[in-house]
Amino acid sequence: MKLNLALVVAIASISFTGLAHSVEKHKGDTHAEPQKGKPETEVKYMDERDPFESFNRAMWNLNYNYLDRYVLRPVAHGYNDYVPNFMQDGVDNFVHNLDEPSSLVNNTLQGKWKWALNAGGRFTINSTFGILGLVDVADKMGLPRKQDEFAEVLGYYGVPNGPYFMLPAYGPTVTRELASNWVDDLYFPLSDLNFWQKVAKVGLDGINTRVKAIPQEKLLDNALDPYTFVKDAYLQHLDFKLHDGRVTQKQGDDELINDYLDELN
Repeated sequence: MKLNLALVVAIASISFTGLAHSVEKHKGDTHAEPQKGKPETEVKYMDERDPFESFNRAMWNLNYNYLDRYVLRPVAHGYNDYVPNFMQDGVDNFVHNLDEPSSLVNNTLQGKWKWALNAGGRFTINSTFGILGLVDVADKMGLPRKQDEFAEVLGYYGVPNGPYFMLPAYGPTVTRELASNWVDDLYFPLSDLNFWQKVAKVGLDGINTRVKAIPQEKLLDNALDPYTFVKDAYLQHLDFKLHDGRVTQKQGDDELINDYLDELN
């Protein structure tokens, strides 16, 4: 399980860079004041992917305007300011190394033999020569990180995303992920972690991901509708992972977001 709130801030903030020019184009219409004398219209949400949008927007307000602003963002800035880069990299490598065995299984289930061997090789090399995963030796040997979750296995065999949800503290997710996240914890070494060790893993993963978004915070803060922008970016991120970087959704600035998503994975 991953802290999607931190992940999506990183995804959406960099996505905003590529779409900023189109946002500017529509600024005048979006911020136009309603004409006097006319009754206010009721807002109706029509996104079929997001049938619970009223609830989700309330949770987004809690997450983005309170939890991220007053908790996650200050922690990320403090971590980035006072923890040396090599230590941040070491923690990030260690946390991701724990996910390699489940990635091996998930790639095998999809018939992606090359990536299954890649995950197995990375775990073996980094757990030994990389000092329990603190150093990504495998990457230097030509074995790049590419980790698949069980939700991607389901998607590979045609299981749809299902309704989109914005959960308090956790962030954005879809039904397919909610129903299957627990499967990845069944494999060694995640299966051997106790509750507090799992909490520490999720927390460290979230902080490292959130730190990557710091340079783009103002871009996301200035988005016309951060909720919609984050939702679209997150769903595109799922598509990106499912198709191993070959995003099928047509979008003018896919190249920018794809490069960044590749960096996050």
